[in-house]
Amino acid sequence: MRIGGFAVLGLAAALAACSEEAPEARDMSVNEVAAELANVRINPGYWESSSEVLNVTAPNLPREVQSRMKGPPQSSRHCISEAQAARPDANFLATQRDNCAYKDFAMRGGRIQGTMVCTGGEMPGEATAVMSGRYDPDSYDMRMRMEMDGPAGATMIIETRASGRRIGDCPAVEETKE
Repeated sequence: MRIGGFAVLGLAAALAACSEEAPEARDMSVNEVAAELANVRINPGYWESSSEVLNVTAPNLPREVQSRMKGPPQSSRHCISEAQAARPDANFLATQRDNCAYKDFAMRGGRIQGTMVCTGGEMPGEATAVMSGRYDPDSYDMRMRMEMDGPAGATMIIETRASGRRIGDCPAVEETKE
């Protein structure tokens, strides 16, 4: 299981929750989550993202499986256009699933935190992901802890970190001549 930087950001955006006061936890609709993304502003340009699995624990999990799941950090670079930067869209919610409930989702004031609970699909039980971090128009850094129900009541915990930063303007695209 490997997780890409902006895929993690997508999940983080789907999980993020923050406010000055700690309101009572509540379920949120996908539309409410998308409305929170309207507050997010990032600068267009060339971005470098990285993600890594920091730790994996589960009862009787062989060390070699744990090491394989952790692996080295993954990184990627891509261009974010002015239109994409001005209004993050459904691409930020690429990890959205019909069988997930969001709780206290927000990305405000440079802070990210929240919870998403998913059931069904390929998972034998329930998966709960809690994340927190920070962002600004030129960077983000967040950590996420996922707990998943496994066979015979065993729980697997996966801790990840994702970060990204704007590294400059997008490279010029050369036009091809026919």
